[in-house]
Amino acid sequence: MIHDSDAELRDIIRLRMAVGRLGEKDHGDWWPSLWFTSNAVAFLTPVYGARTDAARYQGVIEAARVVHDNRIGVGQAFHLFRLPEALERRLHDAVVRDEAWSKTGNIPSESDAEELLSELAEPVEANEGPVRVGSAADLESSSWVKVLAGHYITAFRSSQQVFPYFTVNA
Repeated sequence: MIHDSDAELRDIIRLRMAVGRLGEKDHGDWWPSLWFTSNAVAFLTPVYGARTDAARYQGVIEAARVVHDNRIGVGQAFHLFRLPEALERRLHDAVVRDEAWSKTGNIPSESDAEELLSELAEPVEANEGPVRVGSAADLESSSWVKVLAGHYITAFRSSQQVFPYFTVNA
């Protein structure tokens, strides 16, 4: 179970799921996946059973990661879908072992995803494309989640694509 001390993990999972859902083909069309459709659930459930939600989470993360990597590049940057390895492991463990998805990541509709982003968001200036929002050192505080939520909700509301990232070096 995720403890209150891991509230940041919950927020990251929720942010990933909201952005993942809003970026799918049937909404924002940022990536070609449809992990949140009833067809995906029907297809995955016989294979994954109780772990279907974790499989959907991983699927949307991978779809979004590929698009972000293609726009930002790989190697000298982190973004919402490619975080430092230690944090990625903690997130993976929270979703798989602790079933955090069902507690924090299950977002039933696009309007729920938009509402979540609005709740998490810190107001930011509208930008399009790759946007440097800081360095890897900024990932040590929890405020980066609010900054990214602000960029994503602004982009979805203005029908733009934004790819906020952190550079490895300051």
